[in-house]
Amino acid sequence: MKFGANDLKWKTNLISVSGSPGFSNQIQLTGNYGEEENYFYFLICDWKTSWSLLYRPIDEKERKKINKIIQNCNIQNFNNESDVITQIISLPNVSNSFCLDDPNLTKSCQMSSLKQKLTKFVNLDFQNLTKNVFDQKLSNLCVPVSVTTLIRYAMKTDLDFEDKNDEYTFDKILTILTMRIYPRSLAGLNLNPKKEENDFQTNDVETMLERICKKTYLKDSGWEIVRTQGQYPEPAKSTCEYKKVTLNQNFVFSRPLTVTGAYLFSTGELVFHQMTVDRIENNTFILQNTDFNHSPVLVLINFF
Repeated sequence: MKFGANDLKWKTNLISVSGSPGFSNQIQLTGNYGEEENYFYFLICDWKTSWSLLYRPIDEKERKKINKIIQNCNIQNFNNESDVITQIISLPNVSNSFCLDDPNLTKSCQMSSLKQKLTKFVNLDFQNLTKNVFDQKLSNLCVPVSVTTLIRYAMKTDLDFEDKNDEYTFDKILTILTMRIYPRSLAGLNLNPKKEENDFQTNDVETMLERICKKTYLKDSGWEIVRTQGQYPEPAKSTCEYKKVTLNQNFVFSRPLTVTGAYLFSTGELVFHQMTVDRIENNTFILQNTDFNHSPVLVLINFF
């Protein structure tokens, strides 16, 4: 077999790591250590069930229900290849909200060059968030972008973690969220998306946060996947929690928050958008916005 210098460079330096949402392992995406073998599950489960078992956050009560269904198919352990299944596993009433169907699966992304393609506004007046703000461009990925911001803040502030080796950069964590934890199409970051691709990217922040904090049937919690994706040192072993709060004039600010805002266009169209609160100052909420096309990067909301 012959190969040229470019092929050798790809093999040795991981210059061209890339992948598709839901089907890529960690080393393939960012060059960091990690395995991800999902193909087997799609052989023994129907399509929607596979995505649900892999990515839908559940509690222990739900896990016990699923256990019974799976055991009826003669599977005692997913990792035991000696089990002979008697039928394809199919969960009842499975939502398709976690499924990536064509054409969304066709939008693979070269993650190694994503950082170079990112557009940012730099040196803005933020005190708790990074001063360089990521542009989500034509995508609807505002939820994972905002959650990535909160994760990085929590790692630095709550866990006193210093990312000396750049293993937990913004682009790497965003890659993990959108490719491995809660797979979404990446159309719009580097390509002009079709409307159906753009619409599919939309997800509610509560589901994303549930996925960060909870395990799925087959996978660790999103936070554990993020925490262990880098080389040593890694953030301390810990759990992730979130809570809902109501913002008002009397709210006592203690840390950045992800908030759901809305654009009301002159046409009457109402579009929801996830942003991050940097601080409250003089009865003013100061927010970080990542949709550069529709509003300023730094947004001020005043209470009178």
